[in-house]
Amino acid sequence: MNIELTARHYEIADRAKKHLEEEIGTLAIYEDYVSSCKVIMEKTKEGETIDISMHVRGKDLIARVSTNDMIKSIDQAVAKIERQLKKFKEKRYAR
Repeated sequence: MNIELTARHYEIADRAKKHLEEEIGTLAIYEDYVSSCKVIMEKTKEGETIDISMHVRGKDLIARVSTNDMIKSIDQAVAKIERQLKKFKEKRYAR
C-alpha cells in the first residue's frame, strides 16, 4: 500500500514514522479495497494531530485524532480507520 506522508509544523521523528508504517501495515488484509492512503501529521495548540485519509472503492474514509503524543494519535487513528474499513467490507460484501 502506497502511503503519502505530509508533515505540517512538525519534523517527523524516525520512531513515529516507523510506528505509522507498522500500524498501517496491519491493515494489509484490506489492501484489495484501498486505492490510496494520505497521512498528515501536524503540531497544533491542542497537541499532535494526525489525519488519515483512505480512498476505497467509491468512498473516502477519514480519521482525525489529536492527543499530546504522536504515537497515541497514530494508534487511535489507525483503530478508527480499521473500524471504518471493517464496516465498509461488511456492508459491501455481506450479500
